[in-house]
Amino acid sequence: MGPIRASLDGTPLPLGGPQQCAVLTLLLIRAGESVPPHDISDLLWQDDPPATAANVIHHHISALRRMLEPDLGRRDAGRWLLRSSVGYRLDVDPGSVDLHVFRRLVERGRDRAARSDWEQAARLYSEALTLRRGSVGTGSPQSIVDTALFQAAESEYAKAVVEAARIHDRIGHGHWMLPLLQLTAERYPLDERLQAALVRALGAAGHQVEALDVYRRIRTTLSEELGIEPGDALRAAQTAVLRQSLRTDAAADPEDTAPAPTAADPHPAPHRHPHSAQLPPGLPVFVGRDEGLARILALTADASGPVIATMNGMAGIGKTALAVHAAHLLAERFPDGQLFVNLHGFDDSAAALAPADALRCLLECLGLPAGDLPSTLPGLTGRYRSLLTDRRVLIVLDNARDAQQVQPLLPSAPGCMALVTSRNVLEQLLVTHNAHPVSVLPFSAGEGRAVLERHIGPTRTADQARAVEGIVESCGGVPIALAVAAARASLNPSRSLESIAGELRTAANSLEAFFSPDPDLDLRRALTCSYRVLDDAMARLFRRLGEGADRRIRVEAAAALTGLPVARCRQLLVGLVAESLISEPSPGCFEMHRFVADYALEAEQRFGPPAAQVAQADCAGGRAHRAVPSRRPAHRPAAPWPAAPSAG
Repeated sequence: MGPIRASLDGTPLPLGGPQQCAVLTLLLIRAGESVPPHDISDLLWQDDPPATAANVIHHHISALRRMLEPDLGRRDAGRWLLRSSVGYRLDVDPGSVDLHVFRRLVERGRDRAARSDWEQAARLYSEALTLRRGSVGTGSPQSIVDTALFQAAESEYAKAVVEAARIHDRIGHGHWMLPLLQLTAERYPLDERLQAALVRALGAAGHQVEALDVYRRIRTTLSEELGIEPGDALRAAQTAVLRQSLRTDAAADPEDTAPAPTAADPHPAPHRHPHSAQLPPGLPVFVGRDEGLARILALTADASGPVIATMNGMAGIGKTALAVHAAHLLAERFPDGQLFVNLHGFDDSAAALAPADALRCLLECLGLPAGDLPSTLPGLTGRYRSLLTDRRVLIVLDNARDAQQVQPLLPSAPGCMALVTSRNVLEQLLVTHNAHPVSVLPFSAGEGRAVLERHIGPTRTADQARAVEGIVESCGGVPIALAVAAARASLNPSRSLESIAGELRTAANSLEAFFSPDPDLDLRRALTCSYRVLDDAMARLFRRLGEGADRRIRVEAAAALTGLPVARCRQLLVGLVAESLISEPSPGCFEMHRFVADYALEAEQRFGPPAAQVAQADCAGGRAHRAVPSRRPAHRPAAPWPAAPSAG
């Protein structure tokens, strides 16, 4: 609570630079708790961590360990600053940290007040308030001081000032609190409870004109900056001053039931905003995904901070369906709202949504008028995260292009959760935000059968088991393909399932077999959106992989196929894995889904150079062989092809 100072056996300790002091402050605020690395990253760099963030954090932690225990060996665990499975924990006595002493005194004061022991309560509050020597994080860069964590710690002091003023009023000493109220109210001009307490204290001290001037000033500020009128506490304080009947009994004071102030969100209390329930309806048929669903639902059980879960997988694999289904099951745990935003990261019908535009949408859903929104991305991000403080809100961010699009939209407040879907694996979020990845894989054969039975009825599938197996096999476990096949069966009830299975089995091209006039069910169109984001080098490799006779290929064989060095080829293959266009079922061995392989072949025939021969991969041995020109006959695509991707 002021400039950070530390000592060991009475000797002041050198705390290092501003960033290192900020890390120590964070560990002290959460003394005894494990602090994940992404919380430290958020504190130091907010939404723009450098590539070296992990190394910098490790350096600061090592320096703090040496400061606390100069004789500690390089590989020793240490006594004070410990590493846990979650992050880093500063194992110090809370009684040696001023913030924790402050909290303990305030709790004791509240207990005394609840027992109507006003004199003792006032003494405890006064003792707590004298601990403050300045703002939390004093000496740190302003960007760090302004973070939600530091501001939330600051808000505890503002709340204690309001409570202390009310208690001193009880014993006729309200004027003693007036200077402190004035000073604190200047720091938080939009905190209505604090301003109301100041209005009451000024009126009680005989300064009615000044009290009413404060009320008019805050009313103007709220109207101009937020477009709202004063809340109940402020209006009651003004009325009391006008009537010169300032009662100090808690039953007559609406502040006793008003929400606690927070410096991170010095705006109107959450209950004055509309509750947003924006989740789209879930699928009428939802099958499987038991493991991934259980993992998502379990994340909120013991969470001490915001929870981020990412769902990644190839086009049409059911990421959105899983996220929406999980969100509906979780909705009751987030009573302050459930928000949904389509980011259009992979969409040929709309441009990817810019983070600033997505934030404007989210802020309006949280109750802010469009005209009151900040104009810059940092301003929008700050306002968004401030509004989420002390709320339990679930946010579904669907169809994200990459981590950069998502990061400003992630909540930083404990009690909130974000479900993010993307074809990109969003690896950066795992590092910076401790995101929990859920890979959405193709359905098993049993799950595929269950989908068909739910769609077309068990009566129709019961006596056509072989046909059902054939349809499921042709669909390759991809939900969008299963939906197309089920729709054909439902729209043609007189047609046998065997006929549909034969049509799918004998099609020269799997994409053509599952063509749908509905653009949302067209696999080729969905894969085109993935192909368009590839740079030139990845696009060339992707197309050449489509010519192989086997959908599995080792990195050495892929290098021989393309003429690239093995190391460079592996980099590109890893990039295709990150875009969910191929998988790596075992180290060094990569695999394409049948639908993706057929798309790659079409792309090679359109964009790739003619090849008399291609190298085919032996996944078991990694050898390259000379073979026939192409894996399948050329096929004219039914949908318009995208322009060849370009780097950048």
